[in-house]
Amino acid sequence: MKKSGALSLIVLITMTLAACAGGQGGEAKQEGQQEQNGKKTVVLSVFQADPMYSQAAKKYEEQHPDVDIQIKEYSQGERSNLEGDLEKFVKTTNTELLSGKGADLVTLDVNGLPVEKYVDKQALVSLSELMKQDPTFDSNSYEMNILDGAKMRGGLYSLPLRFFLDSLMGDKKAIEQSGVKFDDSTWTWGEFTAVGKRLAASGGHAYSMGNTAPEQMLNILLVDNYTRIVHEEKRPASFDVNAFVGLMEQVETMYSDKVVTEAEVNAGDYFFAPSLILSPEDYFVGPAMFYEQGKIYRKPLAAGQQVGSTFVMYKNLGINRNSNVQAEAWDFIKFLLSEEIQTMPGLQGFSVNKKVNEKTFKDLEDKGTIESPMGSVISIQKEDIDMIKQMLTHAITPQKNDSKIQAIIAEEAEAYYSGQKSAQAVADLVANRVTTYLNE
Repeated sequence: MKKSGALSLIVLITMTLAACAGGQGGEAKQEGQQEQNGKKTVVLSVFQADPMYSQAAKKYEEQHPDVDIQIKEYSQGERSNLEGDLEKFVKTTNTELLSGKGADLVTLDVNGLPVEKYVDKQALVSLSELMKQDPTFDSNSYEMNILDGAKMRGGLYSLPLRFFLDSLMGDKKAIEQSGVKFDDSTWTWGEFTAVGKRLAASGGHAYSMGNTAPEQMLNILLVDNYTRIVHEEKRPASFDVNAFVGLMEQVETMYSDKVVTEAEVNAGDYFFAPSLILSPEDYFVGPAMFYEQGKIYRKPLAAGQQVGSTFVMYKNLGINRNSNVQAEAWDFIKFLLSEEIQTMPGLQGFSVNKKVNEKTFKDLEDKGTIESPMGSVISIQKEDIDMIKQMLTHAITPQKNDSKIQAIIAEEAEAYYSGQKSAQAVADLVANRVTTYLNE
């Protein structure tokens, strides 16, 4: 596979995961009654069929013959209109949850679901409270930094079963040859620009990042600056126009200083590329697909961001506050978090279960090497395992992705970067549209 083709493949995989958070299509089951034939029924609403949920339901029912797990699927896979199904799922979920109806368990990582609104309307159960009240829930068994980071409005309402780590992959060989030093454990985007200028002067590559439009770069920075700029905790939601102007100007500096370019550059011919680490193995495989000697670097910090890694939540579940089987729904979530389910083959991402991650890291270290899709054999060093463990432990900032807000920014910001409007004028327009959307 060519490097450019591999890049397109990873982008496609990432976009698919973010948009659908599902698996392959399948026939939707009918929503059952809360109690039928002496069994309590727990209905799980998902956008698309997912082998993890279906297999877990079967195993759970075998161990709990008094409970029936019904999975309600909206998309019919290749036989359906994906965009239409997605719109239907979001609209139906909104209507049901906000009217006190719907499934007992709901997947909440589908783009377009206003989870904060569900929390404000008290449509979801506080899972933090269930954890406190449950003597069988041992917080030491889980990556609590991820669950703490996933909290909103002071509580955990959407629990990620899996997660990804956000980072940069870089050309280790070219960076070391340049002689440029930097500490990626604490660097900011401002320092990234300064480092990029020094790297370019070394002659290794012309740019730190390529193939990236300014509006896209702005959104890359926004996800980590989101809580600083978009204030949703208090209603009505507000938007920090001045902070957003600063962010736009910071991105403009990256291009004027020729650190980043939207020009087409062959994969591997720039120092860094955004990298969403989709699995422990991907930590090693990703950089090897683009660079002769690649390496994962920590993503630069946003202004005021606490030192630590950024993560993306995956397979998020919430419990309907109006469910009559909350205890059974919570027990099923705990089962989904168990080693039995979290070690199922084919799962993307890292587990929230500590023992599962520890076993994966030990297996990788014992194995010693891993083969990349390009055919190369990658050596697994202890320092690499230590690095990824550290990134996982220090993952504290959830990436905030809202496709609607990102689309608004991309549409309006182009006028600033093309010189048609001032940063202030664009920021005012973005603020008006974003706050209108959030306060609907």
